[in-house]
Formats: sequence, structure tokens, C-alpha cells
Amino acid sequence: MKYFDAQACNTETYFLGECVRWDAQLGELSWVDVNAGTFYRAVVDGPRVTIVHTYDCGAYLTAVTPFDDRDFGWIIAQGQSLYQLDREGAKHLLAAPEGHNVGRVRTNDGSADPQGRFWIGSMAFGAVAGQGSLYRFSQEEGVTTVMSGVTISNGLGWSPDTSTLYYVDSGPGTLTAYDYDETGSLTRPRVLAQLDYPSEGTPDGICVDVDGNIWVAIWGGSEVRHYSPTGELLGRVRVSTSQPSCCALGGPLGTTLYITTAQEDLAVDTLENEPDAGRLFCVDVGVRGLPLLTFDSSRTMRARS
Repeated sequence: MKYFDAQACNTETYFLGECVRWDAQLGELSWVDVNAGTFYRAVVDGPRVTIVHTYDCGAYLTAVTPFDDRDFGWIIAQGQSLYQLDREGAKHLLAAPEGHNVGRVRTNDGSADPQGRFWIGSMAFGAVAGQGSLYRFSQEEGVTTVMSGVTISNGLGWSPDTSTLYYVDSGPGTLTAYDYDETGSLTRPRVLAQLDYPSEGTPDGICVDVDGNIWVAIWGGSEVRHYSPTGELLGRVRVSTSQPSCCALGGPLGTTLYITTAQEDLAVDTLENEPDAGRLFCVDVGVRGLPLLTFDSSRTMRARS
């Protein structure tokens, strides 16, 4: 078992920091503040993170993934819908997978898959059990419902050989592996980790390293856990605040684990005792992450060029 201690690497705090990503092509780290609807792009120098651009997208900005052609910007999930966010900051509607649930359900974590489609989960306001879904989107296929009846659809990650999808539902506290093929079909589910929220916290955002192991932010657990593909606990990264929300491997050497955290759900006295709540954390863990998966612009945006 390996142990690491992450350190805060910026001075700003966020109510609900999420969706941290390392884009090696741009040499940038990015993340969002969900409730504020702000998307941050930053450069890094050792443990120092410097914001170079922000986009104000509107409340409940939950996931951001770049297009393979960075000139097209990013696909984002905000509210009940998916948009193209161009580099000038304008939004263009692509789809509304939760458009029938305005005021009841919103999007949550999302990621591109190895084929360049976008997967996005959802959750009910108030995290009502069983009201969320997991969707897959491309211009060719439209919106496909992959799962329904989930509670807090969260982290998504693929194994290095792309044959396995790792998926988190934070409601029941599960990290589940599925056999995955290029059509997007999921089969043979097996639970790799089941956490008890009151005593351990619950899994949230994830990333996968080049060795095929999974790093999982533990909301309410003050840590990121490191699991093998069979569910063996390999290590822990300690964080000095209760709500780690997402993690990504990157930086110039590729071995820095970046962690977003949140102030959401923390009582006033807890916030007083956790001055770093909502900050970005980092630590070198000695293993590189997989390249960032991107959305296929040829499926969607060529006509707009």
C-alpha cells in the first residue's frame, strides 16, 4: 500500500470544483465550478497552477471535453443539455438528453469514449435515488440511453486497451467494471469497490493510469483511492478537506495527480476547520495517465466551419 499527501496548488476556492482534465496537446489543465458555471483553463509550473482563461457558461456546468480539432473548442454539459463551446465562448446547442426533466434532473460527469462519442450521466436535484441516467451522444447516433435508474452518474474511464469501462454511481457508492466494445455495448458488470458513505465516503470522479489502475476521488472521505482492475486497493492519497470530487493525471511529466474539491455539503463549522475546502490539490504519484479522450469533430462540427 502506497500513501501520498496532496497539497493545495491554487489560492481560489470553488463551491463545487469538478471535471479536472489534463490536455497534453494544449499543455493545459482545466476544471469547472459547477454551480457558478465557470470553466477554467490553466498552465502549470511545478505545483503552481495559473489560470489563463475563464468561460462563464451558466449554472450547472458539469462536464467539459475538447474536440479532437481544438479549433472547434469543447463539448460541454450544462443544465439538461449538451453544447459546443467555441474558443470565443459562444455556446451552440447540440442535444438535450434531459430536456424532458427541466427542474428535476441535470447532467453530471461525462467523458469522450475511445471512438470519439460523448458519454454523459445525470442525477436528480436532491440526488433522488434512481432518477439519473447514462447517455451516449454523437451527431450520427443522436442521444442513446445506455443506462437508466442510476442515482448519481459519475466518473467514467476506459482501460488502456479500451476493452473495459469503469463507471461510478455515487448513490450506492459503487465502482463497476464492464466489458466494452466499439459499438458502446456494455456487458458483464462486476463491482470492483462498494463504499459505505457514512463511514468511508462515496466514489466520485475517476481517471485511469498507463498501468491500467484506477484513481478514484472519494467524496466525504478526504482522499483519492488507487485500485487495480480487479478491485485491489493499492494506495491512498490524503487530502486536507472532506470533499474530493474528481482527479486527473497530467502535468509536464504526466505523473502529477490533480484533484478538485468542494465546499458543497459542508457545515459552517466544518468549513471553518477546513480552510482548503474547494481548492485544487496536486501530488506527484510516479505514474502517467492515459491520453485525454476527445470528441470527434468530424461527426458534428464540420458544417459550422
